[in-house]
Amino acid sequence: MAGKLCYGGTYNNSGAGTLRESIAFADGIKFRASGTGLQVPLTGNPHEAGSEAYIAWALGWGLANIAAGGSLGALGCAAPTGVIPV
Repeated sequence: MAGKLCYGGTYNNSGAGTLRESIAFADGIKFRASGTGLQVPLTGNPHEAGSEAYIAWALGWGLANIAAGGSLGALGCAAPTGVIPV
């Protein structure tokens, strides 16, 4: 859906969460999908530790890591298409 925000949490676009967290979540997915599986995930997290954006980024990375060797399918938000490298 156009304009849908994704956070990796239980937000429903009712004011909880922000565009920043949605972007951070998508960036975490993209970072892992770019072939960074052998790295410790949080070494690439550019957000302040403990912040909502930090958590959203880590959730995105984790989701993509779980899907490694496969794809994420249609999430309804910014997600890479194709197979995520192991």
